[in-house]
Amino acid sequence: MIALTFDIDWAPDPIVEHVMDLVDSFGVPATLFCTDFRKDRSGHSSSLNQRFGTRHEIALHPDFQATEQYGEVWDGMVGLYPEAKGWRSHNGMSGWPIMRAGVERGLRYEVLSSVFEAYVPPSRTNRALPDCFTFMTAFFDSHMLHVPGYPWRAEALPHRHLLEDRNSIVILGFHPNIVYHDMRTADEYAARKPTYHLVDPDSGDRARAEPVGAKKLLTDLLRSFPAASFTTPYAYGRDVGFW
Repeated sequence: MIALTFDIDWAPDPIVEHVMDLVDSFGVPATLFCTDFRKDRSGHSSSLNQRFGTRHEIALHPDFQATEQYGEVWDGMVGLYPEAKGWRSHNGMSGWPIMRAGVERGLRYEVLSSVFEAYVPPSRTNRALPDCFTFMTAFFDSHMLHVPGYPWRAEALPHRHLLEDRNSIVILGFHPNIVYHDMRTADEYAARKPTYHLVDPDSGDRARAEPVGAKKLLTDLLRSFPAASFTTPYAYGRDVGFW
């Protein structure tokens, strides 16, 4: 099974909507790891709660980098998105105090930001938290920006033999801004960074006759696999009996 996920990272609402329109055109579910929009200094993002329908899963993308007050961060995020069941921390910040505080607030799973070359199935990772499962990310578009000549096609994705296996889950990570601007190299990312949170309809994928980067890959993925091959982490866990 494929879990299509997006780290929102304070992306402007029009960019998120543009990317989700593409996903919705194929009728597949996605998981949106939402950031605290109140901390968006650009003022171009807002709540995604109940915006995209029940097919999609809302999860959390908390930022623990500049604080040890993990409970305060969790309270703020859960207050914004009370139905969330899972999280993937911004820049991979994780550990026992963060996990324990999240589980105490009703969360059931964490998706790690680390990408392993081998397939690693989801599992309990702490016996003190028997109802919490850890999932692994198999791919990030942001990582592939640093791979010279990466083809940006679905056939290049990892673990292709598992993408339609109902007993496995392959979590693919994208970023709305990277998709919207159809980025393909780290140089393109660096050039876009000063205006990363602005909407420029005359740049990126809209300025190209055919996408060549991250949007090309996402579109190819959606075209290559039936909607029944897609799931979300929480739906997968429910279906295989984690909870």
